[in-house]
Amino acid sequence: TLLYNDNKVEGMGPHSPNPEKSEGFYNLLKDLKQEGVPVHGCGVQAHFDASGTGRKRPPTPSMVKAQIHRLGNLGLTVNISEMDVRVSKLPANVRQIAQTQIYRDILAAALTEPAFDGIWLWGFTDRHTWVTNFYHEDEPLVFDEEYGRKEAYYGLRDGLATMCPGGIVGGGCPLNDGTDEEEAKNQQQPWGHLWMQPEPENDSDETAVAKGGDDTPDWLQPSS
Repeated sequence: TLLYNDNKVEGMGPHSPNPEKSEGFYNLLKDLKQEGVPVHGCGVQAHFDASGTGRKRPPTPSMVKAQIHRLGNLGLTVNISEMDVRVSKLPANVRQIAQTQIYRDILAAALTEPAFDGIWLWGFTDRHTWVTNFYHEDEPLVFDEEYGRKEAYYGLRDGLATMCPGGIVGGGCPLNDGTDEEEAKNQQQPWGHLWMQPEPENDSDETAVAKGGDDTPDWLQPSS
């Protein structure tokens, strides 16, 4: 089995955080399939920053669903391959709210697509996470440093339960075509309104980079 795995390609649509890269990811796989390359599936990594703005903003569940849907239409399976959710840059009172909602709703949305075939977390305890060494101190996983279950653990469980008998497919999160305008029509409040950070009013050089303005590789982009 041949799988192609990439980061920052989780959402589809012009309002998604990384539309150019998401399109490139899709078009590459489409071309490979048309050329007869035996690629069987793909992974979207899902290293999310709940406090992110611009290109670092988390995609909405509907954006993730739309991306999985069109990849599935190519005859590919799709998995979430490396999920974790950084929250330390958010106010303390909304960190668990954000992390729980992202884990629950992204998984619930993905599970509505027949092409979706699994989720992997990039670790399971905050005691051992790449984020601390690569970015900063954080708590991105579903077990705390003492191996206790966090609210995000139960959010992930609830996401899985949407596909069980008695569950609600999609878990009640918005699952339209992924555009901000459509979501606004169907919701009193946009997804993530309790914790999603506003875009900066004045773009610094770093903010401009975060909005996708240069060709610097992902691993050299500013980490704040």
